[in-house]
Amino acid sequence: MVFHRINYVNAYRQILNYCIMSVIKGYQIQGILAKGGMATIYIALQKSLHRQIAIKILNPRLGEKVLTLFLNESRILASLKHPNILPIYDVGRVGIHFYHSMEYLEGGNLKVKIKKGLDSYSALEIMIELSDALVLVHKKGLIHSDIKPANIVFRNGDCPVLIDFGISRSAITTSSQNKQDKAIIATPSYAAPELMQGQPFDHKVDIYSLGIILYEMLVGEKPYKGETHVQIVANSIRQPIPSLPKQFQPLQKLLNYMLAKDHHERIADVNIVSTYIKNFLRDYPNPKISKIRSAKSSVLNKGKVIVEYVSAKKENNTFITSKTLLPVLVVLLSIDIALALWYFVL
Repeated sequence: MVFHRINYVNAYRQILNYCIMSVIKGYQIQGILAKGGMATIYIALQKSLHRQIAIKILNPRLGEKVLTLFLNESRILASLKHPNILPIYDVGRVGIHFYHSMEYLEGGNLKVKIKKGLDSYSALEIMIELSDALVLVHKKGLIHSDIKPANIVFRNGDCPVLIDFGISRSAITTSSQNKQDKAIIATPSYAAPELMQGQPFDHKVDIYSLGIILYEMLVGEKPYKGETHVQIVANSIRQPIPSLPKQFQPLQKLLNYMLAKDHHERIADVNIVSTYIKNFLRDYPNPKISKIRSAKSSVLNKGKVIVEYVSAKKENNTFITSKTLLPVLVVLLSIDIALALWYFVL
């Protein structure tokens, strides 16, 4: 009986996939990349361009309000051109299904990288790139509101790309709408206290999420823990901001402002985050890179011959080439012959 039930479930999924493939024209779905409560992401072939892409189809049971918001914000995000923001190729609605097609990335996500162990300097470079991407997002008047390691995917293994703007919100309308909106869509471990408490919020919730990720990348674990989502939220509100390891103490001040419980005390401009970290890397450079540069320098300076670049202008003004030397020799030889003839004649 169980065997037949499993077959029925598989048959139902196949029929559902076939229905989706038939209604979204121009795409040939090849498999499922990820599946969650909000959406399913498929890998597909875009027939017109013969390229692999990803298609995200939202769960139609989320409600018309969320689905409409997703469609509107996706159109705005399509105008965002930044190497660290996932480009959207197409967005649309077929019946009750909202979807958008986007670039297919094979580099894995930040959640997996943190689990495997992430080099601290690589972590700081990732934070700089994500901060720069959010500068553009916030300038457009958008709030991502669900930044987490699973929503940061890598292009070519080392370029972080921010994805999943499906529940992004407009900063203009958020402050007035979220008072009545009781449905909070966010990940508790990375959500700001005001967001989880249903209080008015703004783009600073994204900066809070970056602070959680910064701590997690450097330490290897989340700053606030709990057995349930309620406990995690309660601990993030009650417990003090944890301290970074000794080697990262110069970044503690930045972390404190990013994770401030009161959003009025939190950093308002995400550009400050990238600037602060760049200054840290300037004062505390990566020793591995420094050693490589020193080794290259010693190899270049070793030996008697050093090859250096000389501009064409400097070469013409400073050095005598064979082209200029030949006429000079001819003139000097002519003078010598003339002097010799004059000597013998006299």
